[in-house]
Amino acid sequence: MLPFSTKITMSSSRLGLRLAVCLLNISEARRKYIVENVAKAALLETNGQKHPEVSVLNIFSDQEYNRSVITIAASVAELGNSILAACLEAFQSIDMEVQEGIHPCLGAVDLIPIYPLSGIGVEECGAVARI
Repeated sequence: MLPFSTKITMSSSRLGLRLAVCLLNISEARRKYIVENVAKAALLETNGQKHPEVSVLNIFSDQEYNRSVITIAASVAELGNSILAACLEAFQSIDMEVQEGIHPCLGAVDLIPIYPLSGIGVEECGAVARI
């Protein structure tokens, strides 16, 4: 398990400043290990190594709502793969038949907004969302 005190940094000069961010909303906050595993999935390449162009900037969890928002920043070329990996982990780990919380939810993952950070526009964010 990747400790979240570990800093994952991105070199903006190497990335050419083509960055986007996703605020991945998952229906889990009470089981921290699940939230961390979803975030970890976003950070790792298929070979299990840390991806140099992806960073988890923040994890906000609300115990009452039983919902977390994981902020994933990456090069626009890599963000889609990171989001898909995190979503797959969430779908495999969160049992919606037993999920409880005061916030209504559509599923294990129920909101995936993507925003431009640097060097791209909303059109490219839309293209990532359609992957």
